[in-house]
Amino acid sequence: MESARCPAHPDASLRPAVVTAGDRFWGHAGTFTYGQCPDCATWVLDPRPTAAEIGPFYAGYYNAEELGARRRKADKDGAAGALGFDRLRALDAVRRLGKLGAELGPGRRLLDAGCGLGAFARAMRDLTGIEVRGVDFDARCAAFAAEVFEVPVDVGVLAAQGYPEGAFDLVTSWHCLEHVHDPPAELAELARVTRPGGRLLLEVPTLSAIGRLFRGRWLFLQAPTHLYHFAPVALRALVERAGFEVEAVTRPWMPTELAGSVMMALGLHGFAPRVMFPRSGWRAAGWRVLLAALLPLDVVVTLVEALLGGAGVVRLVARRKEVA
Repeated sequence: MESARCPAHPDASLRPAVVTAGDRFWGHAGTFTYGQCPDCATWVLDPRPTAAEIGPFYAGYYNAEELGARRRKADKDGAAGALGFDRLRALDAVRRLGKLGAELGPGRRLLDAGCGLGAFARAMRDLTGIEVRGVDFDARCAAFAAEVFEVPVDVGVLAAQGYPEGAFDLVTSWHCLEHVHDPPAELAELARVTRPGGRLLLEVPTLSAIGRLFRGRWLFLQAPTHLYHFAPVALRALVERAGFEVEAVTRPWMPTELAGSVMMALGLHGFAPRVMFPRSGWRAAGWRVLLAALLPLDVVVTLVEALLGGAGVVRLVARRKEVA
């Protein structure tokens, strides 16, 4: 374990523990503590596993049950039918970027950093004809993306890829930066590979009213893989320091935040393996029934939360500054 500081204010000492929590999302053993930056209110996992220690906590990501379900969906409905939520995300991205004057289409290049299974990149290619590429540390993602979505994915961390400077017109990062040990270095590399005038689109979890209420039982906390929960002001500052001009910051609607948090407060350990990608069993079935019962209330509450500008995620669009 190692100590940590707020990436936006590294000289500020974190306030005493804000949250002490177990891993209720994946169900791993251990207790983890978050401190709060006194300058921007970002939550920071402190102490945190080192880069060498964090690996086992990712063991549940893209497990056999999830990959099998996605392959069966693709076999039945084709690759486009297996895109799921990522198609909606791509539709929204195309609309928002179009309003800002971003040029998307053949002859343009997209890099999705932390691309997972490649579904968002595939959806963007289907919608616009843009050339796409992904990068992810998980070799299973690269294999799945190539086989199912026909998206090339490079394996490893972003900095190790050696992409040419200014190689991409659009760089995206969906729920990735909160996992990175050195966010300023990651953003600097994202800026380096974005052409002047190109765009960055990223989204991360951020503390909400629901998060403050449930604290260690907040669905989006996801200790210890979420090293940071950036306050919007901190995220904006980090992106600007990297060489971007921020064009838009929003708090989009993200359902399940309330329902999942209530379930964790009721004692659920392992939201992902028991609810998202469950094996058979009456306990898992019971949790899924409870989720279904809570969702109508969740939809209303999280929608109101988003309309009031306080949703549990923050999305940012920025333009790479022109070279002087």
